[in-house]
Amino acid sequence: MAADQPNLGIPPEHEASFKAFTQSTKENGVLNRPESLESRDLCDGLSDPPTLLRFLVARQYNPDGALKQFIEACQFREEKHILRLYDLVDIADFEQARQIYPQWTGRRDKKGLPICMLDLEYLDKAALARWETTRKNSPWIYSQSGKVESPKPDMLQLASVYHDSLIRFILPLCSKMTDRPTPLFPVTNSIYVVDASNLGLKQAWGLRFFAQEISWLLSTCYPETIQRVFVCNAPSYYATMWKYLKGWVDPHTAEKIVVLLNSEVLPILREYIDDANIPTKFGGQFQFTHGMLPDLDDNLRQLLNLDASKSLPPGPLKWIQESDGRRTALAVGSNGDSERNDKIATLDRFGQ
Repeated sequence: MAADQPNLGIPPEHEASFKAFTQSTKENGVLNRPESLESRDLCDGLSDPPTLLRFLVARQYNPDGALKQFIEACQFREEKHILRLYDLVDIADFEQARQIYPQWTGRRDKKGLPICMLDLEYLDKAALARWETTRKNSPWIYSQSGKVESPKPDMLQLASVYHDSLIRFILPLCSKMTDRPTPLFPVTNSIYVVDASNLGLKQAWGLRFFAQEISWLLSTCYPETIQRVFVCNAPSYYATMWKYLKGWVDPHTAEKIVVLLNSEVLPILREYIDDANIPTKFGGQFQFTHGMLPDLDDNLRQLLNLDASKSLPPGPLKWIQESDGRRTALAVGSNGDSERNDKIATLDRFGQ
């Protein structure tokens, strides 16, 4: 498979490891197309070469370690019925999850990586109480009865479906863009910009279980999807809070966190992000508000053939392949007992 994907950017000294890992995934059957995946669904973000490379990098190019983690992630997705839930999840539930996890702004950094925003002010007591309610739910189990009913997922199921939207739709979309320094390489991770302006000591302590469980999910099932986390406008007592919070965050993820004081935010963000894509609260020109739907940059709109008055719809989106080989962006999920299956855009050419 490595020979079929010459532009993954694998260092020459690790090409043999990637080849060995790919071969072992085949031999263990974890590259077989999941039965729960719709026939037209693409495997981008699930078992394509860029996904395998993410798992290999997460294990320092150790094929055996990467295989063990990839099998664990595949088993989790199967046991939790994530692929079926992605198509059936209630759009309102998906949007509620989007309020507490880093949300894609619709913008990209100077390297073409998606920029995800999180305002910690909205991870308040009420939001964590709602999260805790789903944490105590019984896992949703898919029924093949043929009747579409709005699923009631538990916390990990809903969190996984939400993060699947990053790897199954957003990263592949950004990978198709040629207006970036390395257009031949796939986009496999994102930039997180976190607003910590109003983070208090009591709130930080209340976030410990949230941080622990989400860190486990990301490190196990979504390794190497984060390139860097900018914690902006950190309060003076952040170092004290971080000593406690750090124990609940995956160590590899913790290494990617860059803490910025108020005076450092704009100069540092400008090194990575154009002013047009930096939120106005940090001194940029982007009118971002918490919870807003992605506001696509002009080049993304052009690729999807969307005019300025049309935005991406709420809920999960995915890529399918048409009979003529073209790729179509599909809006899925459900409204009550009605399953959604709306075409958003079709790319003009196969492989575009």
